[in-house]
Amino acid sequence: MGRRGPAPMPTKLRLLRGESRPSQINRHEPEPLAGGPVMPDDLSPEAQAVCERVIREVGQTGVIRGADSDVLAMYCEAVVRYRQAEALLRQTGPLIVDRHHGGAPVKSPLHQIVRDNAVLVRALAGELGLTPAARVGLRDAGDAAPVASTLEALRARHAARR
Repeated sequence: MGRRGPAPMPTKLRLLRGESRPSQINRHEPEPLAGGPVMPDDLSPEAQAVCERVIREVGQTGVIRGADSDVLAMYCEAVVRYRQAEALLRQTGPLIVDRHHGGAPVKSPLHQIVRDNAVLVRALAGELGLTPAARVGLRDAGDAAPVASTLEALRARHAARR
């Protein structure tokens, strides 16, 4: 059986949200290597445009790292698939003629493609911190101290209380 409840928040996000309780900080959380995400070479041109926009808008925050490049690529391709399916659905309409059942109108299969990709985009956007809900409480990276110095400050404050 899987874990229950929401996924644990990464330490960097906890610190950016202003967490000050030392007991809530994981001092042993593995930290990806410094450096922003890179755009994979095999993305479609449309997905490359989405990737460039995401990197330009949130790459400097440090929340998305190079290790997240594959998840970013999946997000970008899902956005493109969503847009393409939505455009086709808009052109053809929500109903199609079913040739196998005497021309009766049935729901277009594009509905499912649009819905599946919308769900995937939303889930991946949340993982990458690209939604308003994922950004609630985050401060600008320029305002936040690096994780190591913040952890040292928390340790010093905790030691002073003893």
